[in-house]
Amino acid sequence: MTITMQLQKVVLDVQYTLVYSISKIIFTALIMTLVVSSSMYAQEKKIHKLPSGPEGPGEFGAYYARLEYDPVWDKDWRIGDHPDIVVRFEDGAHKFVFWRGTSYIPSWVSENGIWYTNEFVERRDVHSSNTTSIVEPMSDKQCRYSQVRIIENNDARVVVHWRYAPVDVTYEHPFIDQETGWFDWVDEYYTIYPNAKGVRKITAHSSNLTKWMEFQEAIVINQPGTLPHENIQNEAISIANMAGEHITYVWDENGAPFFDKNPSRANIFKVNLKSKWHPFALVSQPKAFDNLITPYRGTGKNSFFNWWDHWPVSQDASDGRGAESADRPSHSSLGHIALAIDPPVDSWGTYGYHTVIRNKALQWTATDWGALDLMFKKPENLKGGITLSFDYANLWTSDIKLIMYDRASEITKDIELKKLGTGFKLHNKGFNTYTADIMLEDYQGDANLESMYEIYLEIAGSENPKTFSLDNLRLASKTHGFVYDLDFNKPDGTMIESLNLPDKAQWEPYAKTKNSVTKLMLHGMTTGTVEDLVPFARSWEHPATLLLSGNDFINEGYDPTEMAYVLKAESDQTSTVALTLKASAANPVIDPAFIVKHWGDKPFHIKLNGNALENGKDYRFGYRKTLQGTDLILWLDMERTNGEDQIAIEPF
Repeated sequence: MTITMQLQKVVLDVQYTLVYSISKIIFTALIMTLVVSSSMYAQEKKIHKLPSGPEGPGEFGAYYARLEYDPVWDKDWRIGDHPDIVVRFEDGAHKFVFWRGTSYIPSWVSENGIWYTNEFVERRDVHSSNTTSIVEPMSDKQCRYSQVRIIENNDARVVVHWRYAPVDVTYEHPFIDQETGWFDWVDEYYTIYPNAKGVRKITAHSSNLTKWMEFQEAIVINQPGTLPHENIQNEAISIANMAGEHITYVWDENGAPFFDKNPSRANIFKVNLKSKWHPFALVSQPKAFDNLITPYRGTGKNSFFNWWDHWPVSQDASDGRGAESADRPSHSSLGHIALAIDPPVDSWGTYGYHTVIRNKALQWTATDWGALDLMFKKPENLKGGITLSFDYANLWTSDIKLIMYDRASEITKDIELKKLGTGFKLHNKGFNTYTADIMLEDYQGDANLESMYEIYLEIAGSENPKTFSLDNLRLASKTHGFVYDLDFNKPDGTMIESLNLPDKAQWEPYAKTKNSVTKLMLHGMTTGTVEDLVPFARSWEHPATLLLSGNDFINEGYDPTEMAYVLKAESDQTSTVALTLKASAANPVIDPAFIVKHWGDKPFHIKLNGNALENGKDYRFGYRKTLQGTDLILWLDMERTNGEDQIAIEPF
């Protein structure tokens, strides 16, 4: 090797060493930058779980608390030290929580932190002239009109009162009385016993009880950092009737199935979470109706389940925002009690109208806004346009709109049909046909046209009741082969169930006045199957007979609003309460509760069939002080499906 070649090699080695060293420095700096950036991003995106109090079981009772969530979120709240309520149980780590981050909408929380709620009273914005979005406590982001307080709190039971005024996202109230200034208010009383079962008593006060009203929706709240299917089993809902017949429905890529195989007159459901403890709800059995429990359709991004993140926690003025990621809390809706849909084809129903089949057509009588609601069997691609047609007679208005929903419940803009196609001929007794070709891309809004699954045909009302006929509704995709046909072939006189009118949805009111309606629902947590809940349901719907001995007490009967037998002392000189419970399979005794009015605060012993019971193990008790006196509240841990039991409450 020549000297020149050696010098060239030395220069190349030096250059390589310098380049390598510089590259290593740059690479190391880049890695350090990424690590720091990742760390900062992780801090910015720190997951804050929804708070429900201490982990694990706790002494049964209701506790005022200040549940801390995210320091950034917490700092804006102008509250004291006891804004929230947590109910704890001794046999498990599940809880019942009233938290301001859910607008105090009460939630069952499983032992592993999955939240669930049975919703609230909801109204439609279109029914009140001043409201512009769904009217519900979800929209009360600052809890301006949502309040909770503990009414009773003892070893035997807890009673919590939740009072709220449904509002839209601008805090407008529906149905404001022009004379008094009162608007809609709701009182809900939750009576909870040590076995994590209880009664939800709902009283809605309104100047207009004839318009659409929703009382229940099965909603799972997803913790931030989790997708819906990480909290909910695909076998999401199990349904049963009072005979113990049951079915479990499975979600798939099309979302919820139609609940078309419900047992006859089913009234019980259980939500199957990915947890040990599962929430349930039940109401009185409908008289003759198989679709009391219906699904909430649709799917969301990356999940078989729908999910939205405008609630909980969010302070944004929104009543419906499909979730794009799991970086914030979200919720998924699974089904309803008494969103009564009678599905002859796919699934459909009417809002706001009296509807009946006459001459093989749907006769629609209206005094106000109404809509025909149609859902497809699965999401459909409607890009490229649709052809819509239907036959009509005696139509009094051309104010008819079409609104379409995608699988995530995002909607199109209103499509005013009078401006399209053939237009409408009014007041014609004979049938006319409306036809229009509609490019949905012109009205897309937030909807995903490749995944459409529901349509509303909205029709303006009339100051005086008027009736028109509708038949042969057809919606066809112009490019993808999908066709939806709906005619009305049921026998004349068939009543079509209206959706969610307070007195039309087969969830019978417990009480009703001119300006209020009250409904009852049992709810709680269970580790059993849905059919295991049947005896519990029977013990409330058809309680065992109670016979009272002696003349010192009056038997006031079973009170379903408190899930308790009520006795009343005739005098202050309280003697032994001697009673008999006669149980059967149809009228079982499941963890009975008793209220003895005017008992006072006297100590006592309890005997069951002559055997002394142990406080805290066999029974629990508490006292309720009222202006009329002190009542004894008693809860027994016992079950009987056949035979008689003698119970004695002996003062000493």
